Amino acid sequence: MSTDKKDKKQPTYEEKMKKFAEINLPKFFLGWIIFIVVFIITIPYLLFKNKYYSILEAYLPNLDLISTVLTWRNGPYNIWNHFYPSPIYNYYGYFSQTIINYMSLLGLTFIITRETKKTNSMIKGWSMAFVMLLMTYLLPAQFISMIMDYSADYLKIQNPAINDIVIALLGFIVTIGIISTEAYILKNYGIILESGVKKIMKIPKLLKK
Repeated sequence: MSTDKKDKKQPTYEEKMKKFAEINLPKFFLGWIIFIVVFIITIPYLLFKNKYYSILEAYLPNLDLISTVLTWRNGPYNIWNHFYPSPIYNYYGYFSQTIINYMSLLGLTFIITRETKKTNSMIKGWSMAFVMLLMTYLLPAQFISMIMDYSADYLKIQNPAINDIVIALLGFIVTIGIISTEAYILKNYGIILESGVKKIMKIPKLLKK
């Protein structure tokens, strides 16, 4: 005599979304505290103290890239779950992501404004924006996530804790590489960038002729 086993009821889309949106607020705020202490206060202070000004300039607008790495697999004990999410499942993730993007853009605009004032050249400031907007805000975040996902699938480390540490370190290496590349371009190819910006700024005058 056979007995039919009842199939388990599959969760609905709404139930899945509700599960994804669940959040542990003490862990969420602990993640934010660690992020502020380590990445917003300590690292910029050390860079400034040791006079790594060019790296500091490239670091400040790239908080979103660091947040991308931290949010991958949610961090230890899920303290960075909903920290910089993609996609966003709740208001905490939305406001957290917005604040991080806002801080990154504030850092970017401060550097550009300071350089423009220091050199008394709009061309100099705008030429920096051409590089920094692309390498800081528009291109790398999803690229880093894709590399981390691909690496996890390729390496297939059996121990979950070791796997997360290795992939996170890889993500930070990629992030450091992007920040260093940006600093190198700004330092060594500024004249070429300024030349290109000068030509762009002449376009309105040429159109009026």
